[in-house]
Amino acid sequence: MAAPLPSPTATWHTATYPAISPLRPELSQKGRTVVITGAGTGVGRQAALAFAQAGAARLVLLGRTASTLEGTASLIAAAHPAGGPAVEIHVVDITDEAGLARVAAAVGAWDVLLLNAVYGPPNSTIASASVDKWWQSFETNVKGPFLTIRAFLPTANRSGDRQPAVIGLTTGMLAVPLALGPLMSGYTAAKMAQLRVIEYLAAEHPDLFVASAHPGMYDTPLLASMQQPLDGVPLDDISLAGDFLVWMASPEAAFLRGKLAWANWDVDELKQQAESIQAGPRFTTGIVGWPQ
Repeated sequence: MAAPLPSPTATWHTATYPAISPLRPELSQKGRTVVITGAGTGVGRQAALAFAQAGAARLVLLGRTASTLEGTASLIAAAHPAGGPAVEIHVVDITDEAGLARVAAAVGAWDVLLLNAVYGPPNSTIASASVDKWWQSFETNVKGPFLTIRAFLPTANRSGDRQPAVIGLTTGMLAVPLALGPLMSGYTAAKMAQLRVIEYLAAEHPDLFVASAHPGMYDTPLLASMQQPLDGVPLDDISLAGDFLVWMASPEAAFLRGKLAWANWDVDELKQQAESIQAGPRFTTGIVGWPQ
């Protein structure tokens, strides 16, 4: 379909498509250990299902609620009755530094780390916002990924034939005019800070593939809680999120290292722009109008 928002690709996807299919041999995650925060619902759950389909050997599901993580594990088992990945569940809050350290030690070597856990405060003006709920967005969306990265960095599997991948999940609201997403200062400011943290991680660790992804817009509890529709922008099918993240963790996406990509963008068209994307500041944070 035609893009409802400005896009670097002419094609705009709202559901999965063949180029990002987890069944493509080029996107295989065979033998890899994948760690997913916020794996009990929404995008995190779908990512777990997609990586299982792509042949991951081990899925490590992190979240605050055992029952939702168990639900994800049950769906994986049902999808692979003949035997799928080993699935581990760890109940932990990503703002708990000691808890994350214990989980990382228990998990050991990993190949893909998806920083998906998220919190969106209620929509409000700055003047009317609950201070605690507004700041919780920074605790979960900035401190949480920071602590998760610190806990898991030492055990990244650097001995494999592919770079370990760290992918931070962000929001497309960072790119749209404020008029399209008012009352969201707590969420978008925190997500912008997270994006910059991920860029620093990429600069500091050239031995890792590090990037950010906007997984799309879905009918999830987060979207419902924020009550922030974008007129004219269709909701996406959740299949897009998981399959796009599998593609992001594959060698085909290497040119996006240090960058932000939207799941809606067509990956074949993106690959045609690989040289210009890597050569300059495209898809990174900065100040609009700053001389290049």
